[in-house]
Amino acid sequence: MKNPAKLLQLKKQYEAFTGRHPKFMKYLAYITDNYMSEGTVMDVTVTDAQGKSLHGNARLSAEDVAFLQEVRRMLGGD
Repeated sequence: MKNPAKLLQLKKQYEAFTGRHPKFMKYLAYITDNYMSEGTVMDVTVTDAQGKSLHGNARLSAEDVAFLQEVRRMLGGD
């Protein structure tokens, strides 16, 4: 771990984000609980304020799923 103070700052930013977007975080939690398994394809499209979109996807491995579950636990999701 390089900088514990940076980690605390990130935690505060995460808490502020979840306060502003509680339904989004609940949606992500639902996906993690019900749809994350090896072979799942995550498909994401992001549209900026000017309407320009970027799209990408990834097929999850067992290691990817374990990593995402661990991140969720670290953020207090379980």
